[in-house]
Amino acid sequence: MIGRRDPWAWNRWIASGTNLGRRSALVGLTLLLAGLGCSAEDAQTPSASEPEAASARPGFAGKPVFEIQDESFTLRPPPNPDRSAFFGDLHVHTTYSFDAFAFGTLATPYDAYRYAKGEVIQHPAGFDVQLRQPLDFYAVTDHAMFLGVAPAAADTSTEFSKLDVAKPLHDLNAPGNKGMLSLATRFGVFGTFLPNLVTGVQDGTIDREAVLEITRTAWRDIVDAAELYNEPGRFTTFIGYEYTSSTDDRGNLHRNVIFQGSEKLPAVPFSRFHSQNPEGLWDWMDGLRNQGIESLAIPHNSNGSNGQMFKL
Repeated sequence: MIGRRDPWAWNRWIASGTNLGRRSALVGLTLLLAGLGCSAEDAQTPSASEPEAASARPGFAGKPVFEIQDESFTLRPPPNPDRSAFFGDLHVHTTYSFDAFAFGTLATPYDAYRYAKGEVIQHPAGFDVQLRQPLDFYAVTDHAMFLGVAPAAADTSTEFSKLDVAKPLHDLNAPGNKGMLSLATRFGVFGTFLPNLVTGVQDGTIDREAVLEITRTAWRDIVDAAELYNEPGRFTTFIGYEYTSSTDDRGNLHRNVIFQGSEKLPAVPFSRFHSQNPEGLWDWMDGLRNQGIESLAIPHNSNGSNGQMFKL
């Protein structure tokens, strides 16, 4: 069947039968014109011996039946109004992600959405950044593992900052500590903060519930920011986060988890510290579906997975 249900059939028909028909018609038309050209030339130069033939040549006395129209048609189907192209970003980190914070990011989820809508925000290096054109959709997807804990550790006014594990982060992003000389400290924090935090939670020297409460607060703020900037039909925000796991050989298994709605959401996002195996994430998502919470996990940087994301 050739039609909307089988658009590829149109392509095959055009590529084969139609082109053959066009070539045949072109050959026939060429021969016909050649014949008409000879007849017309003969008729325009009558011989002197046949003047009667020239005077008896038929004319065109008939009146037109149809008016000349400029109508045309195309085999291309009409555009589908539901297949418009929209542009956005579903992988965005803010100050709540430990790695972004370690390297100077102070932008909040609110700043991120303002940036997506075309406003100017400040780069960690101190200069202004702005999109040339606002986006259509956006999601802040901070790392779920120890979400919000790094800025809480750096803020010396918090109880958490009093712990030994937090001290290397104290005032890490203070105004006078953003130059090249701070890079060594930043790389050190990036490489040691999470392992030390994991050890402390596991051996009981760090209160597990205190860490989870920081994550709940940061997660709720991310949700609130998405709700604040969502404008249905104009600018769509999605609530999401990044599940940041890896294999034992450091194969990247990162996935951005995007929620369909905001009416009901998990209080704490699922991270690699719930399960290193992505199948644990999928089981958790299945459990959310049973509660009426729909979500989607999108692989991220699968090229760095050492082939692990492509196993059958």
